[in-house]
Amino acid sequence: MNKLLTIIIPFLNEGDELANTVESIRSTITTNVDIILINDASTDGYDYVSVAEHFKCIYIEHTEKRFGVAQSRGHGVELCKTPYFLLLDAHMRFYDLGWDEKLIELLKVNERTVLCSQTKRLCKDEDNNVIDTDNKIVNYRAAYISFHGKKLLQMTWNYYDYQPYADMLEVPCIIGAAYAMSKSYWQYLKGLEGLISYGTDEELLSIKVWREGGKCLLIKNWVVGHIYRESFPYEVYTVKVVYNRIYTAELLLPYKIKQNLFKDLQLSYGEVFEEAYELLKNNYSIIKLHKKYLNSIFTQSADSFLKFNKKIELYNSPN
Repeated sequence: MNKLLTIIIPFLNEGDELANTVESIRSTITTNVDIILINDASTDGYDYVSVAEHFKCIYIEHTEKRFGVAQSRGHGVELCKTPYFLLLDAHMRFYDLGWDEKLIELLKVNERTVLCSQTKRLCKDEDNNVIDTDNKIVNYRAAYISFHGKKLLQMTWNYYDYQPYADMLEVPCIIGAAYAMSKSYWQYLKGLEGLISYGTDEELLSIKVWREGGKCLLIKNWVVGHIYRESFPYEVYTVKVVYNRIYTAELLLPYKIKQNLFKDLQLSYGEVFEEAYELLKNNYSIIKLHKKYLNSIFTQSADSFLKFNKKIELYNSPN
């Protein structure tokens, strides 16, 4: 049988967690899948090659420079030889035998969608043991995107199920760590093109999907454990994080929303914003071409997305 699914795991300085994640995958899948491990210039000296060999994974290593998670994910999709792929972080746990078969069947009938899992929040204790923080599935119904406060243009947890009798829930924004789609649809949308380093991956992709006329769907009965960490095992560059947010706004949002967002970010970040904005101006000729292409394939206005996103935000309002 031809392979249908590729699992893509970019990572940086993950150590034992990479092997733990791949072992969890291999022990629960029931189809023949490719697993691509992309080492984005790790500096911890860990023997990741042995992990790839032991679990029969394709191993790619960025040796000359760090590309960042968005470009590493894109690199993995380019290498993918199957019609569908699943993007994962390198600190995950899987529980249900045959989850891959179910995912593939859903992908076959949802070609213009991005599918994400339900989240089980995990953490590590002082002895580095993985513990379940709630001993149950946390009701994170994927996410919506905040356009105010400290989480400006960032995903915010959605706790409300407004389609309780459906197997899948339409959401404004997928959550990171476990999401899947067809390679052809990713290419049509130009994936995460233009993002640098770290941040805003899920927000950018989700808005693209909705504006193209596709859907972001949470699979309610697909549970994936995700280890939430207090710090990253690598440096996160604030200028690049801010750049990704203003890039996403420039590319996908209407003028008024974009200008308000820029003003708020400028107030919050000062010189860091100015540096990020200068980078945006330097890249604008490329951004302009990207925007022109996206506008040629979009079937939904930004306002229609914002209206749906606001509805989900209001569902989550304590008032």
